[in-house]
Amino acid sequence: MHELSYMSRMVTTALLACEKNDIKKVDELVISVGETTGLIPHYLEDYYPKCTEGTLLEGSHLTVHFIPVTAKCLNCGEEYKPSPKNQYACPKCQSIKASFIAGREFRLDRIIGE
Repeated sequence: MHELSYMSRMVTTALLACEKNDIKKVDELVISVGETTGLIPHYLEDYYPKCTEGTLLEGSHLTVHFIPVTAKCLNCGEEYKPSPKNQYACPKCQSIKASFIAGREFRLDRIIGE
């Protein structure tokens, strides 16, 4: 249940951004969570109210965008979703040399408020 510590850090990051940008009331916090982080969006949403208690984020809505893992083949350039079904290999050339281009994110995307 490392979601609690991640959410706590995200709230701290958002509060610092609010202070820096002179935001006094937050209606919504929008974050992105990559599949490879192992974070479960449902748990992040469950912990959000507790983490925001007593802050200017209290009562705001959390929107979590889940980002599936996407890889780019270093051999042919094909973008694909690695999985056990394709033995994590490129479906075009069968190479196993790839780099992640999405799915590792845990970021604050937007703060909606005044």
